[in-house]
Amino acid sequence: MAVLGIDLGGTKTAGILYHQGEILERCRSTTDITSSETVIEGILSTCSRLLESSRSRGITVDSIGLGIAGFIDFERGVVTEAPNHPLHETPVKDILQSAFGLPVIVDNDANVAALAEARLGAGRGSRYLVHLTLGTGIGGGIVIDGEVYRGAQGAAAELGHMIIDENGPICNCGARGCLEALASGVAIYKRVEELSWTKKRSPMLDEFRANPLSFRAEAVGRHAAEGDELALSILRDAGKHLGVGITSIINIFNPDAVTLSGGLLGCFSFMEEEMRLTVDGMAIPISRRHAKILTSTLGEDGGTLGAALLAASLAG
Repeated sequence: MAVLGIDLGGTKTAGILYHQGEILERCRSTTDITSSETVIEGILSTCSRLLESSRSRGITVDSIGLGIAGFIDFERGVVTEAPNHPLHETPVKDILQSAFGLPVIVDNDANVAALAEARLGAGRGSRYLVHLTLGTGIGGGIVIDGEVYRGAQGAAAELGHMIIDENGPICNCGARGCLEALASGVAIYKRVEELSWTKKRSPMLDEFRANPLSFRAEAVGRHAAEGDELALSILRDAGKHLGVGITSIINIFNPDAVTLSGGLLGCFSFMEEEMRLTVDGMAIPISRRHAKILTSTLGEDGGTLGAALLAASLAG
């Protein structure tokens, strides 16, 4: 069977044509978050390009799976809310089924990334896996015996909105002190922005002040690699906050593995030491000793592969 796997994030829309366990075609574009209509247009365009590729290869696509950053009503295939893009009560499943005449399944992007990691990636062989996606925001997914745990209404594992500092900064979801507000790409950007208002000087701040709109969290990792102490400090702090979040995950779920993926892994080497020191110092020993903290082996394909696996569950 052949399926499409689509991964919609706050900054990128990615898709694959997946056939007999192999990625035949990849498609990536920037997510236009101007409006819900532009976001949907991006998804439709990605699907259309991949379907054209399948036709040119003489392959019939059986179904479409989507992983979308946001709160998902899994049964209806509706994005109810999304902190980092403008979809709100958007019936994505119905829109795509109407456009392409194919079965469609929609889930949270971190759920599908977790599924891919558990079945194909670093967590393969784990019975109890918790996954974090570290990017513009922070998402979470839980896989038990190879199946995604979604909770009563499909909204489980919003681990990026776990409160780790009740007096912390306001998150995009409206709460204070979420893990996402302290250790995500957005959080790192905001910390650089705050420092730019001070009299502090560094190459990182010079770059930000010159063009704040084009600055990305990944640039902090680049400056850290060049020895910028402010950049190093920001990433160490983010690593410590990430460690606090992972400590709670380990204490609550007693997982075999906690896997990490996402664009922020480009900065992870500067976050990892503080993260592991925090977990080692705070997590319950019996659970800490058992849980492995692993980075993704699937790279940028994790989300799209998970969406493709989800689609295959419809076609199968």
